[in-house]
Amino acid sequence: MKSVFLGFGITICSIISIVIVMTLCGTNMRQNELNRSVDSAIKDTVENQFDDTTYSVNSNDEFVADFMEALLVQINSDCSVVVNVLDVDYQKGLLSVEVIEKYIHPIGTEGKVSVKRTVIMEQYTVPIGGAR
Repeated sequence: MKSVFLGFGITICSIISIVIVMTLCGTNMRQNELNRSVDSAIKDTVENQFDDTTYSVNSNDEFVADFMEALLVQINSDCSVVVNVLDVDYQKGLLSVEVIEKYIHPIGTEGKVSVKRTVIMEQYTVPIGGAR
């Protein structure tokens, strides 16, 4: 009889340990995914603004919409995403955002990871006759 209770206790402890590890690893994986996604989306959005081979963006709203599209294409997790635009200037290539990802842990509680990023496009021109 003791071995049944001991086995049951070990099983419960094992399940709790697995859930804790899944929760901690899941949070870390989601934070890494969000960091990579935001970095890539914000970089691509600003670079496309000044690339002569792509379409042109003519307003801050279009600039933010391009960022949102680039971001959402890259996020593969089952989550909800909130994007707070902190500052934007499409003509200068300035974009500052806070992205919050909300998701459900394996135990049913809500988790949240966030990242803030700001990028300013620096343009330079090569003098006529080449660089010296």
